[in-house]
Amino acid sequence: MTPKDETFLTETSGHRPATLADYLAILRRRKWIIIIVPVVAALVALQYSSSQSSVYQARAQVLVQRSDFEDSASDPERYLTTQAQIARSRDLAARVAEAEGVPPMTADEVLAVSSVTADSEADLLNISVSSGDPGDAVVLANAYADEFTRYKIERVTGRIDEELRAVKKGQAALLKKSGGTLSVAFQTFVQRQAELELAKVKAASNTQVLAKATGAAKIQPRPRRAFLLAELLGAVFALGLVFLAEALDRRVRTEDEIAQGLQLPLLGRVSEPPASLQKSKELVMLAEPMGVHAEAFRKLRGTLEFVSFQHQAAYRTIMFTSAAPREGKSTTIANLAIAIARSGRRVALIDLDLRRPSLHTFLGGSPEPGLTDVAVGREPLARAMRHLSLPTGGGLETKVERNGRPEVSSDGSDGHPDLDGVLHFLPCGTIPPAAGEFVASERVAALLNHLREAFDVVLIDAPPLTVVGDAMTLSAAVDAIVVVTPFGIERPLLQAVARELQNCRAAALGFVLTGAPDTGTYAYGYHSYDRDHRRRARSAGGRGRQALFGGWLRKPPREKRTMPQPPAATPGARPRP
Repeated sequence: MTPKDETFLTETSGHRPATLADYLAILRRRKWIIIIVPVVAALVALQYSSSQSSVYQARAQVLVQRSDFEDSASDPERYLTTQAQIARSRDLAARVAEAEGVPPMTADEVLAVSSVTADSEADLLNISVSSGDPGDAVVLANAYADEFTRYKIERVTGRIDEELRAVKKGQAALLKKSGGTLSVAFQTFVQRQAELELAKVKAASNTQVLAKATGAAKIQPRPRRAFLLAELLGAVFALGLVFLAEALDRRVRTEDEIAQGLQLPLLGRVSEPPASLQKSKELVMLAEPMGVHAEAFRKLRGTLEFVSFQHQAAYRTIMFTSAAPREGKSTTIANLAIAIARSGRRVALIDLDLRRPSLHTFLGGSPEPGLTDVAVGREPLARAMRHLSLPTGGGLETKVERNGRPEVSSDGSDGHPDLDGVLHFLPCGTIPPAAGEFVASERVAALLNHLREAFDVVLIDAPPLTVVGDAMTLSAAVDAIVVVTPFGIERPLLQAVARELQNCRAAALGFVLTGAPDTGTYAYGYHSYDRDHRRRARSAGGRGRQALFGGWLRKPPREKRTMPQPPAATPGARPRP
């Protein structure tokens, strides 16, 4: 692996969002996850909640004051917690189940539908009971409060009664022994008895029902609450899923990362054509030559001219290749060829993708005869070359030929005011049995060299660079290479393209990004211009269109130039490097 590949692998593998704009781009890219997951979660929760049976809850409050007789009275928080635990005892639950008015149920069922919690700000126990019937919930909550009150009083007074019995027994024994009531010991027993009787009275009033249950509130189902909660949790889960998918995604999402990986400049951005054109396999430069999608190819044409001027080189034979099939290579080169032809330059479009030729499907006609037939001498170039006129309003027409030559002028317009040029198209021809060996032959190199001298620009559609070696072989017979890469290409594939380009002999001019989304102020502004242009074109029509543009579309006739025939390939001839 070269240092360039190692640098690219390190930088792209460590490519992580660093700014707010990066995170917003991720959210826009995965917007359907963010939208669908919370909505689905909310709808599922709503459906599940609506299918549940109704549950009602009744509440009662019991006042539990501390008694001096109880050992735990010094710690209020611990005391109330202890009382709440006592209230959850099985013995008390059995008494509640046997209380008057309570529907038939066991002690375990009582504990299952009830709860007792200590109030954090007052000496209160909150008793809650749930039931499918609101009346049963009220009855059960009040019965629970009453039984706990009695149970608590019985526990405290029971201990006091035991001590009272012991005091009275001591009094009786003392009287039997001494026979007097004025002794100090006897008076001590009397005083203790009085204290215990007073404590018993206080214990009976320290625990009482403070608030009885008067009604039951519906606690389930609560569809609205379930819907909102599920939507919130779904949004959190969706965000996690988005960033997990982003971490596992190997596709390149930015132009800068592609340019950094290929070490090439961006020549143009081509968005996806309308679905109707994709379905009918039409080219935007033919179907909508003045539309917003066609403007991208005019910009690409201007960029290539600027690159040639900047490098002070005449790139007349330019090969277009890609990383893999179905990345928009053939569509891009066909539209670009039409854009160059409409500018008045003589352009030849050559289909040298002998593995999967497709240019003829866009431009019509059969792939035979074509380049392979001309290279082997089976057909003359004048017969194999298709001459397609480009009307101003769009569409495609085949020029009439006489004696094997098209009746067109040197600028391709034939001086006709309704023509924007002529596209010269050479299809692939008969597919040879060994395509790799055929493209490496001197006959193909000689034919390409001849076409270079006969036309201003020769655009060659070559197979993908990483699939077969045809493009690398053809790089020795062309002036420059343009790589077509889709938006979202995988990083390993991009690395493979970068490695293959280093082995090509021709200069790599840059890359064209296909499938790029229409975003930014340019797209917004030009879409508006495109709509205005369509309205003016419909209102003008026919002759009015010529008057609207002031006749500048007319091109003066020039001297006719015939196409020379390619020289026969000789065994010792060597192609132009």
